Amino acid sequence: MAKGKEFKVGLFVVLMAASLYIGFNYLRGLDVFSPLTTYYVKYPNVSGLNKGDRVILNGLDVGSVIERRFSNEQYNEILVTLAIDKTIKLTDSTLARLAKPDFLGGIEVQLVLNSGGTRILEKGDTLIGEIDGGITELLTQEGLSAANQLTALVNRINNVLEPFAEKTDAIAAAIDNFKKLSDGLVVTNELAQTSMKQFNLRLEYVTDSLVAAMGGVKPLMDEYKKLGEKLNAVDVESRLERIDSVLYSTQSFLARLNSDDGTLGKLLTNDSLYNTLNRTMADLDSLMIDLRYNPKRYMHFSIFGRKNRPPADSRKSNR
Repeated sequence: MAKGKEFKVGLFVVLMAASLYIGFNYLRGLDVFSPLTTYYVKYPNVSGLNKGDRVILNGLDVGSVIERRFSNEQYNEILVTLAIDKTIKLTDSTLARLAKPDFLGGIEVQLVLNSGGTRILEKGDTLIGEIDGGITELLTQEGLSAANQLTALVNRINNVLEPFAEKTDAIAAAIDNFKKLSDGLVVTNELAQTSMKQFNLRLEYVTDSLVAAMGGVKPLMDEYKKLGEKLNAVDVESRLERIDSVLYSTQSFLARLNSDDGTLGKLLTNDSLYNTLNRTMADLDSLMIDLRYNPKRYMHFSIFGRKNRPPADSRKSNR
């Protein structure tokens, strides 16, 4: 039972690997079911050539690069292994040119079938290697351009840094000042954060106080509202009419009081009552003085009785 499972797992792995190989080569444009023959070619430099790159014959894919490695211990030559369609007959005069079809594309191996070959190559034979002049020039130009750019960049860096080399002390002092300024800013930021926290606490306190105050004002506003409703219910017009009537009556009373009509008017405007009252008070004052000095004339006390004396004016007349 276990061996059956292992066989199924192994078969599944093999099928998946075959599917991946077939799919990969199909996407590259190769006929995976056609037989391939292995050839070798040597180049001094294969910069940009990768495994799986195409082998082209007159614009058609006829194979691919399957291996790259050094061919000697001096590491000055690289042996590239090519897998090419077996139906393509190659001779000893065939060139394997390393070329770059366009500026943005990758490097490919182009087969050039020259005439004059003496024999047909077999599996494992070596093709004649050649590097397209465009690639050599491109690599040379790219190297020179990179070197020139690097030299120019180094010169610019030296020109920029040369003035600073003479002012290292000033730069160090500036860095120290900047550090002090940064420390001061950190302290200022901490103080600002503390102030903001205190401000927020005070703002919360003021807000709570306002909320409490509004809670106390609300009953008062309710009372004012009730008072306003009561005032709206009062008939103000009728009361104003009554006040107007009272004022008119008061005005009439004062007018009559200022005139000679009626007792009060005469009392206020005529001085005869005042004169009469003045004479009466004078007589009363004389009477009180006489009563004080001659009390017997007005009060008589007798147990056995006594003849009444005539008034002072009659006694004086009898004498």
